[in-house]
Amino acid sequence: MTQFIRIALWTSAFALLMVVLPFFALIAAILWGSSLLIGALHLDRRELIAIIVMNVIIVSSLAGLDNTITMLCFFIVPAVVISWMAHQGRDYYYLQRWGVITAVIGVSLLLGWLYYTSGDLGMEQIEQQMEAHVEETIEYYEDSGLMELYEEQGMSSEEVKEALLSFMSAAVRHLPALYYLQAIMAVFFIIFLASFWCQKRNLDRLIRKPFDQEIMPWQMAWVVITGLVLWLWGRDQLSVIYYMGSNILLISVPIALYYGLAAAVYKIRRYRGRTRRILVIVFVIVSLLFTASAIIFLTVIGLFDSLLDYRRLRTKEE
Repeated sequence: MTQFIRIALWTSAFALLMVVLPFFALIAAILWGSSLLIGALHLDRRELIAIIVMNVIIVSSLAGLDNTITMLCFFIVPAVVISWMAHQGRDYYYLQRWGVITAVIGVSLLLGWLYYTSGDLGMEQIEQQMEAHVEETIEYYEDSGLMELYEEQGMSSEEVKEALLSFMSAAVRHLPALYYLQAIMAVFFIIFLASFWCQKRNLDRLIRKPFDQEIMPWQMAWVVITGLVLWLWGRDQLSVIYYMGSNILLISVPIALYYGLAAAVYKIRRYRGRTRRILVIVFVIVSLLFTASAIIFLTVIGLFDSLLDYRRLRTKEE
């Protein structure tokens, strides 16, 4: 009973933070999900259900209907699914896979509902707000004298305004990717923190592989390829197909980058002593000096490693 009360207090506190501190909602959601997942490893079924219901009541009673639905789709439902699976004895990567799938489905349903009710995911209203903000920014630049710096570089106030509007318009059209990334990142860190907690307490649960043994699921490689095909197909007209592809790529690149970095670490660790230290230093310096190129390179490595299994990790598992 003491353990149940302790977990109930921790999860309730983090659920409260999700609502009262919207700016830190992602961090609070990760901590809440990790607490719930850890609780699922120690509580029986009835206690786990009681804590889930209690936390949903806390969120729904304080956040309102719209915010509650958003939190359910982004954080709560994925965390509940992986916690329930952990309670049934599933392993780290099983939770990770189904947590991500649940998060993607949840965000897709939310975006579909927003599109059905508003017609454009509310992007038109966001663009209008951004246009007003750009006007205020240009006025501030002119009043403070900052615009003179741009004029010295050959840019007029209209050109600066167009550049800002173009950037913000592109950002708005990639909001769906940011929504998906937020939900996926929450799942990754919820499971990672719970695994770290288990490792520190020598618990034989949620065991993850060493970082250099991680490999991207091969199905994810085809998601990246699909995004690239759509992006190239609609590039000339900047059509809906183009933005579908660019959103898919924006979601996929950080994931492929993560696994590409794991492959690079695996390669570096094969060396010993001074050679390894030199490689690490060179890798860090090159990554800092040519960040964009390093990101592209590691992303490509992660993509092809998932398809070709350079490290023979899947062969070893078999």
